[in-house]
Amino acid sequence: MSVDDIAQSLDVAIGHLPIKKLDEAVTLIGEALDALNLVASDSNDPDIAEVLLSWQQSAVAIGNSATLCVEFRKRVERYKSETLGVTGAVNPGEPRAPETDSAKPQGRALIDREKFKYFFGKVKSGRHNTARSRQLITELNGIRIFDTPAGRGALRRHLEDVVRSDANIIRTYTDEFGTYQIRDSLLAGPGGFLQLETAWQVTPQGLRLTTIIPRRGRK
Repeated sequence: MSVDDIAQSLDVAIGHLPIKKLDEAVTLIGEALDALNLVASDSNDPDIAEVLLSWQQSAVAIGNSATLCVEFRKRVERYKSETLGVTGAVNPGEPRAPETDSAKPQGRALIDREKFKYFFGKVKSGRHNTARSRQLITELNGIRIFDTPAGRGALRRHLEDVVRSDANIIRTYTDEFGTYQIRDSLLAGPGGFLQLETAWQVTPQGLRLTTIIPRRGRK
């Protein structure tokens, strides 16, 4: 098989990646979540909370699939260029599918594992941090999200979903340490909902979570 044949086979494989369809699915689910959030904010029905959580998890899973497809495409292109010496469009004559928000650095959540100690009441470094840590675990437990692998996973998936779109940015600011985004979201748990305000530092690698503040109490 010649180099051109290999490159052509790779082009065919890349052409079957469903990046555009995955991106459209994420957009549609995002619109549905916006509508469901309005309903959930005025309800304490655990069934609605379960549906909202399920949809949030689906949006993250589909976004992750799109990210993997984009990364695979990039690696194939790099292989073609560096190993085969072939450059150019993946499918000549056709535009490339755009990167999804989840594949862009600014749409990637960077969450330090140590932060979960703060989220679940295990921080005792200073009066302010201790009080905020205790407040967080009280609010999270109130919607039945506990310090367990399942609870941490649910919180992590929600936070990853928060940065998938810029629609929930309520303000930004810049200081001597960098640029920050403040985002608003509604966390769904088995026992209800919790309005959260999260702060994220903009970095070349993605958005680094700095803090979480429960703003409007349990729903």
